[in-house]
Amino acid sequence: MQARWGRIDVLVCNACGGSDTEGCHASVIKPESMRKTFDRNFFSTVYSCTAIAPYMKAQRAGKIINIASMAGVMALGTGRSADYASAKAAVAHYTRMLAQDLAAHGVTANAIAPGFIASGQWQARFAKNDQQMMDEWASKVPLARLGTPEDCANVIQFLSTSLSDYVTGQVIAVDGGMCRGPN
Repeated sequence: MQARWGRIDVLVCNACGGSDTEGCHASVIKPESMRKTFDRNFFSTVYSCTAIAPYMKAQRAGKIINIASMAGVMALGTGRSADYASAKAAVAHYTRMLAQDLAAHGVTANAIAPGFIASGQWQARFAKNDQQMMDEWASKVPLARLGTPEDCANVIQFLSTSLSDYVTGQVIAVDGGMCRGPN
């Protein structure tokens, strides 16, 4: 990338995916499931950041944006999806540590923590294109709607520009108020 364009200004690490195992409750999770989910969510983020950080440090500028999750910021009540939630919590904290490491080099690192985002993947996994189910999920959100991929993209765009030059080490909830609202 650098050889072709001369610089690397923005890195967005958007790996995600939960366990293939139904449930994954915290008390019964299998280590192999945890490893697969951490590889997919956490280690892919670490590998991407460590591959790009040297270029950004050398140019003394850059923006790293990692995708965490609301599930990694707060427990969602049933202890289910413990592998995914733990991996995304690791992404959030790694981002904070990365921000401290890279700040002296003029590089910022932030994350977003999406909540219930009605992406095609989310609908296929959870709502099965069932409008009643979608409405039920939306009723849990203080803004009374599911998020959209564009809601996330808008925050990523902000973090990618000079408007966020003094923002680093933050995990920004894009969740319609879930992290602060009633559960």
